[in-house]
Amino acid sequence: MGAIAQDKSMGTEAEPLKGSAPVELEKGICYLVKEKKPDLSFRLFDMLMRQQHMPGLCVTRQYPDRVRRERGLSEVRVIWLSHTPGEDFHNPTAIGTLAKVIQKFIEDNGGEGVVLLDGLEYMVINNGFLQTLMFVEHVNEFVMQRKAILLLPVSPDTLEEKELALLERNIEVIESPALKTDLETREVSRLLDAY
Repeated sequence: MGAIAQDKSMGTEAEPLKGSAPVELEKGICYLVKEKKPDLSFRLFDMLMRQQHMPGLCVTRQYPDRVRRERGLSEVRVIWLSHTPGEDFHNPTAIGTLAKVIQKFIEDNGGEGVVLLDGLEYMVINNGFLQTLMFVEHVNEFVMQRKAILLLPVSPDTLEEKELALLERNIEVIESPALKTDLETREVSRLLDAY
């Protein structure tokens, strides 16, 4: 994962995010973050926005006001995956238009940005696994051609082994214990430097 990934479709190299980015994430890559709850993904999302100055878009199953308050994301657009109509909500069955929203966000930011897509399991419930997999593959292809990052937290216990293997096939996988250790080490170091 530390090596620079080659984008075969464009013939360009993905740009690595070294130094302050945990586990040396690269731009132009979708990352599947295996964790029961998306806590580490939110921390990584916040870190990429603050330290790499990347614009962020959060798509989540959690209520947007709560996410903004609890995660300190007051300046970030938070889209709620919900059947309940409201401001910045998105119907989980309309995955084609969700893909367009993500693409527009990345295009509006010059091909860059970090997108946290928290709610894959909910999308599977509402659309079936194959439709959701096609959505992920479509967004992945778009991200690979740009300098964006997609963070996709998923609880491995919620998917069958075959489904998880299909998801992992074309996107990078981050195991939460390694990510958690790296993030905590960097956060402690940053606090000590500020002291």
